[in-house]
Amino acid sequence: MSFGLSRQIHLFLSLFLLTGVSIFSFGSNPEEKLLIQDVTIKGNKKTKDYIILRELAFKAGDSLFIADMKQAVSKSAENLMRLPLFHFVNTEIIENSGSRTAEIIIEVTERWYIWLWPVFEISDRNFNAWWKNGDLSRLSYGLFYQQENFRGRLEKLHISAKLGYQQQISLLYEIPYFNQKKTLGAGLILSAGRERETGYITREDKLEYYRANDFLRQMIETSLFLRFRPQIHHSHTLSIGLSRYFFSDTLLYLNPDYTGINKKQTSIPDIGYLMKADYRDNRGYPLKGWYADVLVNGFGLFPNSDYKFFTFRSSARIHIPLYNRWNTALEMASKFSTTGLKPWFLNQALGFNRDYIRGYEYYVIDGDNFLLMKSNIRYALIPGNIIKMPKIKANQFNTIPYSIYLGIFADAGMTWPETKVNSNQLQGKLLGGIGIGLDYVTYYDKVLRAEFSTNRERKTGFFLHFMAAI
Repeated sequence: MSFGLSRQIHLFLSLFLLTGVSIFSFGSNPEEKLLIQDVTIKGNKKTKDYIILRELAFKAGDSLFIADMKQAVSKSAENLMRLPLFHFVNTEIIENSGSRTAEIIIEVTERWYIWLWPVFEISDRNFNAWWKNGDLSRLSYGLFYQQENFRGRLEKLHISAKLGYQQQISLLYEIPYFNQKKTLGAGLILSAGRERETGYITREDKLEYYRANDFLRQMIETSLFLRFRPQIHHSHTLSIGLSRYFFSDTLLYLNPDYTGINKKQTSIPDIGYLMKADYRDNRGYPLKGWYADVLVNGFGLFPNSDYKFFTFRSSARIHIPLYNRWNTALEMASKFSTTGLKPWFLNQALGFNRDYIRGYEYYVIDGDNFLLMKSNIRYALIPGNIIKMPKIKANQFNTIPYSIYLGIFADAGMTWPETKVNSNQLQGKLLGGIGIGLDYVTYYDKVLRAEFSTNRERKTGFFLHFMAAI
């Protein structure tokens, strides 16, 4: 009898456990995956399908939960917007619940890819330095042919010819992929130029220029590069170049450190390695995500080279959406150089390209090394508005996106060591600038920034820029 009771208890427990498992299993009702049966691309009249498919975080045949699928589609749209190909990218997921499949539709609005620009180019470090001098004779003029999506394969073809203050002819050709895996690309840069006027020294922390009847400097530059892009966000670029320079006696007399050698000509071979990681939502004016790069350049390096030194440059930027229309951005950039003879014209620090402290647009701070920090807080006065122009038939121009941001900023930086020019007072000091600005953002990655700032020396100014600060 006890044996029978034991069997009844065992049977009862078994049924309870089985029922409990069954109830738990049905109660959780786990979400099933959807099979991506097809990926349909629309609107790409020029761009090849494989260029778009290369940027997607999914592919036909993948099985994903619907939440993961939506996230992958959203990330793919951001990846496509980082390319210089499209004004807009719209996506749609069409579910077929009966067969547990989905079709993903990607519709792009292509940019206009072929341009023939008249060139009126200022030859100063930035627009503000040129505008302060107000010298129209220091304009360069010519033609610039630009094709950003050559043959619909994301290839670049740039040809420019300039006369006037700086005379130059240049060619850039880049093919993003030449292997089946779409991971290897390559490019070629050729350039030749000459100058009757050039910046030759920094005095009182400003770039001084000299003008002559004959050409002060002539150069011929050739560069080849190979790019490896194993995944969407990362790339590695190896470059090899040779630059040939010719200098006048006048230039060498004005500043012997301009070349650092008692020669009227020199050849400088260089090899470089650039690593990039790009997780931004947009390349022209990002609002979220991050970006980082590291660039190593070796100059000279041959036994008979006039110069032998390395430079290490790096930058990191992060963009963080805050509450509602608020956004913040931070950047840190640096450059370090090894010891060795360096020509003055190749040893740039703060005051060139992106490397400047806001409030010091008129100044150049020399040095072998520098550290730079930038910060923004912005409020979207007009976030992501669109102007429709139905009378214009071309899709590349009849829809104009624009945004306006109001922000405050604070920058800081310093260079070291100090150079031989005693009149320069800003080297080796921690410099800072703060201010307020208004940014206007529109299509083709165009940005107009109007900023009012003051620096550590309590000098104020109103400045214009034509790219995002961070």
